[in-house]
Amino acid sequence: MAGRNDPCPCGSGKKYKRCCERVVAIQSAEKLREKRELQGKTELLGELDRWFEVSLFREVEWQWTRTFKEDLQLEVTQPLPADYTFTFRFWMLFDAFYMDGRRVVEIWKDSLEHKSEVHRQAEEMCNIRLDGYEVREVNGESISLCSFSDDQLYRVHLAEPVRPGMLMFARLCRLGNRHELFGPYTSFGDEMRGEMDVYLKNEAQKSGGLNREFLQKNSLQVVGGLMQRAREMDQLKKVIPAAPIIDETVPVIQEEEPRTLEQEPIPENHLPQGTLVSEEDRVVPDVVNQQMGQFELKFVSKFQEKTREYYGKSLILLKEYIATHFGRTFTWIELTEESLAHFFGVWYVERKGAGSIRSKILLNTLKGLFKWLQDEAICDVYTAFAKVYRSLIRSLPLALEARRWLKENGVLKGEDTYTPLEGIYRVSISSGGATLDMGERWVPVQMNLRGLPPTWMENWFWVKGPVIMKKNESYFTDIETVYPCLDVPQLETV
Repeated sequence: MAGRNDPCPCGSGKKYKRCCERVVAIQSAEKLREKRELQGKTELLGELDRWFEVSLFREVEWQWTRTFKEDLQLEVTQPLPADYTFTFRFWMLFDAFYMDGRRVVEIWKDSLEHKSEVHRQAEEMCNIRLDGYEVREVNGESISLCSFSDDQLYRVHLAEPVRPGMLMFARLCRLGNRHELFGPYTSFGDEMRGEMDVYLKNEAQKSGGLNREFLQKNSLQVVGGLMQRAREMDQLKKVIPAAPIIDETVPVIQEEEPRTLEQEPIPENHLPQGTLVSEEDRVVPDVVNQQMGQFELKFVSKFQEKTREYYGKSLILLKEYIATHFGRTFTWIELTEESLAHFFGVWYVERKGAGSIRSKILLNTLKGLFKWLQDEAICDVYTAFAKVYRSLIRSLPLALEARRWLKENGVLKGEDTYTPLEGIYRVSISSGGATLDMGERWVPVQMNLRGLPPTWMENWFWVKGPVIMKKNESYFTDIETVYPCLDVPQLETV
């Protein structure tokens, strides 16, 4: 951190104390106030939950359970799935209406003693309710949400990958001059916006109201309708076209002839691409080595020995990549989204020793480097890295775990007259089975999906290996590498 009489890091030429020191002090005070306020509301949430446990709501909880299942289009006669328990609890506390038309949080607030600070925070908690939002802007881990209910813009912090146009159903909590996501949320891809407009129009007409009014009172029902529609669309995407009509004049044995590459073209893969430099140019520039040395001295040295070791290994990998793909002419500005995606999602995946836990360490340690480069005004790599990080922090470890599992369970051996097609294929794994993208059609892939971890469902991967194509089905005879798929629309569950 700059001393008070040092030049200001912003580059204005003024002393730090006469330039940005006051701004930093104000920001620190705001962060401290937000931290205290968040802690206070978290404690109040615990009090609300405990109060709910001992209050007289059991008489209507069974009815709320039924309403919750109906709104989300779950099976009413079956127990509530375990992964919905947290969502159901928040819905009862902040959204379900009691017999007098008030919500639980409002009844609880009226039962509190009128202590100024506690009562003020409780009143703010009464403003927390499930609402629909559209993602308008994404800037690193800060996103701008526009409410469908009041058209207001809210700036919130979110580390998960989202993109402009996506829909979110969430609860927002006020913290100082900004808002924060409060409790579970659901997001849909931007392709669902039209589906939501149609759903709102149909439901609003039934009730004789406006789309906005229906959304305000029935947000959970809208979420359930969109989730059901998303499931239907997902099933439609997996429908395999009927087998091609065979000319009856052609002997059936012709269909059993080996397929060639000309008969079944291999689809183009969309993995990030990188280029190699000549052997004599594969060196890291001195100035870059010096900057990394300064990073280790000023930033890494404050950590414990094991953490310093993690940073050191990550820097070695980055230097190796810089040397082989950029060479002696490298500058930090060349680390674009494309090159960073290639570094993490392709180059690292293909290295011997790459693993899921090690990939998380690599992402998080280099996050520290790129943030330091930005803070030191050396180069803003962090903005491009943040976008790649949001996509890879989950998909990269998942791909590396899936590689080991698929090598054991996704390969079939057998004598066949069909010619294997070598390539890199996009594979979708879901509860309905595995399918392979052949460009103009999706083909089922024979795999032993027993024991597949549930968290891997509804994911796509790029899989490198030879494939046997047989009419409307296929199977891998070997799996060489599994890469993360970065271009999949995200659909999170409640």
